[in-house]
Amino acid sequence: MHAVKTRLCEPILNLCGLCLLLIAFVIGVGVLMHLFGVSQLIAFETPHWLVGGAITFNSLMGLQVLLFAVAIMMAIAPVLLLDRHVRVDVFHSRLSARYRHAIDIVGHALFGIPFFALLLLPAYRFVERAYLTSERSTDGGLTDIYVIKATLPIGITLFLAVLVYLLVKRTWLFISGSSDHA
Repeated sequence: MHAVKTRLCEPILNLCGLCLLLIAFVIGVGVLMHLFGVSQLIAFETPHWLVGGAITFNSLMGLQVLLFAVAIMMAIAPVLLLDRHVRVDVFHSRLSARYRHAIDIVGHALFGIPFFALLLLPAYRFVERAYLTSERSTDGGLTDIYVIKATLPIGITLFLAVLVYLLVKRTWLFISGSSDHA
C-alpha cells in the first residue's frame, strides 16, 4: 500500500517542487525587469487567460503568488498521507503504536476534520465571489484572480480526504492492535 501512496503522491510533490523552481525563475525575471526599468515584458494583440493583454512586472508578482499557492496547497495532503510532516508532539516516536494511533485519532477527529470542514465553505465562497465578480488586478497584474484563490478549497478538500482516510485507517489499526503506522 505504501508503494501505491508513493506513486500517487510523488508526482504531485514533484509538481509542487517545480512550482518552487518556477518562482525562483519568475523572481529573477522580475528583478531584471526592475533593474532595467522595464514594466512590460510582452504585449499581446488579443488578451490571454490569466495575464490579459500583457506580461508585466505586476503580473509576474501575481504569478509568484499563484505558484506559491499551488505549491503549498497541493503539497499539504500528500505530505500528510506519506507521514512526512513535522510533528509537534516530541514524545510521539517514543510511544507504542497503539498510543500513536490514539493520538492521531483524537487529533484528526477533534481538531483536523472539524477545522478544515468549517473552513471549506468560506474558502469556496471566497473563490466563487472572485469568479462571479471577475476579480482582477487593478495594476496590470493577473486577470483571473479566482485561479489563485481556487487553490484554497482544492487544497482543503484534498487535505480533508486524507484526514478522513487516516482517521479510518488509524481507528482500524487501533482496534486491531496492529503496529503498522505507515
